[in-house]
Amino acid sequence: MSENILDKAKAAATSVTEKISSLKENLWDDEKAELINQFKDKAEGKLNEVIETINMYKSLFTEAGYDIHSMSASLSIPPDISMTFTFLGAVDKAKREDILSRASESKLATIMLKSLFKASDFAETIKVGQMKLKNIDITLGLIPGISITIS
Repeated sequence: MSENILDKAKAAATSVTEKISSLKENLWDDEKAELINQFKDKAEGKLNEVIETINMYKSLFTEAGYDIHSMSASLSIPPDISMTFTFLGAVDKAKREDILSRASESKLATIMLKSLFKASDFAETIKVGQMKLKNIDITLGLIPGISITIS
């Protein structure tokens, strides 16, 4: 009995590992290159731009199914900013396209929305018991990153 549970746990861990590798390959394609270029040129000014973008597009993020939960800035060299979004629920493809078109004036908002959509789509492919996507953390800077929390 315990061997069966252990085998299931190993299979689930292998599946999650494979999906995370796939996420790394697919999640930060064009968006990563664009973020690196933006932060490389004017890193400190970017921190203010990110905060302004969040404030300006907050209602659009909420409509897209994400609520900004917290934000932190690292004033190191190079600086970066991390945001935690609470996942409120998925929206269909047509609504996503509408939201992205309304955010098209801001490259940064568009990149963040696309990243949130990709992360939540990825989280849907992970099945670990009854756990579901709770949070998405996005780090913007010279080394951008995304992490998800399922529980």
